[in-house]
Amino acid sequence: MKLKASILLIGFTAALTGCIEADKGEQTKTVGWYLDHRDELAAALNTCGDNPGEFGKTPNCINANEARNKITVQEIEDALK
Repeated sequence: MKLKASILLIGFTAALTGCIEADKGEQTKTVGWYLDHRDELAAALNTCGDNPGEFGKTPNCINANEARNKITVQEIEDALK
């Protein structure tokens, strides 16, 4: 039983460490930042969409998708005026 618990703990720690290390090289950008930097937003959305398994749940992909959603809502509101 102790061996199973140890293996699970090691696996969980390794997975968590991998997530943390993946985000170390890149500073998290806010939704507002992406709204102000449309070229970078497009690049982030392209990266996130090309490999959602690896990048889809990263802070920058989440924030880029939220910025895209805000832009879409604004465009719809503008079209209805």
